[in-house]
Amino acid sequence: MRPADLWRHSSFRLALGVTLLVLTTLILAGAIGYGLMRERLAARQDARVTEIFNAIAETSLLDDRIDLIEAVTTRIKASPDRSTAYLLTDGKGEVLAGNIKNVTLPPGWSTLPAAGLGISTGYFYRVFSGSAGRYRLAVGLTDADQEELQTIVLGAFGWAALVAGLATVAAGAILAARVQNRLSRAEAAVALLAHGDLSARLPVSGKGDDLDRISSAINVSLVRLEGYVEAMRQVSADIAHDLRTPLNRLRIKIENAATRRADGLSIEDDLVEAIAESDRINETFSALLRIAQIETGARRSQFTAVDLAALMRTMAEIYADVAADGGHTLYLDVTGSAFVDGDRELLTQTLANLIENSIRHCTPGTQITCAVRGTAERVIASVSDTGPGIPADEREKVLRRLYRLEKSRSTEGTGLGLALVKAVADLHNVDLVLADAGPGLRIDLTFQRSVRA
Repeated sequence: MRPADLWRHSSFRLALGVTLLVLTTLILAGAIGYGLMRERLAARQDARVTEIFNAIAETSLLDDRIDLIEAVTTRIKASPDRSTAYLLTDGKGEVLAGNIKNVTLPPGWSTLPAAGLGISTGYFYRVFSGSAGRYRLAVGLTDADQEELQTIVLGAFGWAALVAGLATVAAGAILAARVQNRLSRAEAAVALLAHGDLSARLPVSGKGDDLDRISSAINVSLVRLEGYVEAMRQVSADIAHDLRTPLNRLRIKIENAATRRADGLSIEDDLVEAIAESDRINETFSALLRIAQIETGARRSQFTAVDLAALMRTMAEIYADVAADGGHTLYLDVTGSAFVDGDRELLTQTLANLIENSIRHCTPGTQITCAVRGTAERVIASVSDTGPGIPADEREKVLRRLYRLEKSRSTEGTGLGLALVKAVADLHNVDLVLADAGPGLRIDLTFQRSVRA
């Protein structure tokens, strides 16, 4: 990666921003700490000057000039580097002892440059001047310790800033390279998607970071999109396959009617059959349109609390005579109430489709059971029968639009009943399961229990 490209990466800019924030915080904290330390050292310096001054001044109480001069001289010898400054003068201003030049100092505290005291250093001195009996005494200490501390602190911060800056650039470059690597793979996947390869997926490192979460969310969407596109392809193929036969039948009936009309025969029966065939074709397209409308999810705005148990009772009463006419026995296994959130009209259509499916495809003598059972959190509606059932490898396929088992193609129907059931189940976030009823088929719809009831 070129250095000029680093600034384009948010990870690199973020690393720099964090470093600047940390350095700013450290500088502020260091400045406050340094100020407190310098203030503390200055106080200790003043205390030390005061202590030395008082110790020498006590000698002057004996009014012994020689002892006073000797006390100052002794201390001067103990400070050959003149880190401590002394100046003792008599009443006339003549120097009796000292290691600095004779300067006029104001009473009390003063801060003077070393050059002003005749000392060839670049430091300042903290000086206290006062009376020592009949004499004038000045004592001072250099601020070399504070200056050295300042040099050490500034140097430490300088090196810390340099190391942090270099570490930031290195870390930012590494992060940017790693992110760029992942983004490059993502771009490659997107390029495949753009060329129609819906099986492509964004890379997921497994670290669970923000890029992983975004990639996972997009991949879930791609899985659904691939499913929708595949469903559309399947629907197109199924429509072309399943509607060819009724359209051919319609054409034949119309041609027969035209032939009979040319022969002067009645064509009323042919027209009636043609209209019936046309109605069946329209019914198929209406069912397909209804499923497409359900899959848009717009009907969720109409959800209310629906008593699924009461709805199942109603559907069982409606279809009891229909089942009996077909030689079937319809049982109801429902107690109490079971509220779920949903669209009453669509749920009614769903239960009707399940019951009609059992009646249409089962031989006479089949027992059909409509049941609703529930727990504290879930409600399960099921329709089961003792008919021939559906092979396990066909159960996913029968949920597709227009898919029909070969043995069912001789019976009436569009092959859209279970597809509509699946669309309604997906709309309601319901688990739809086709299972063995031993013998026969059981279809379960598992709902979340409504909190509105």
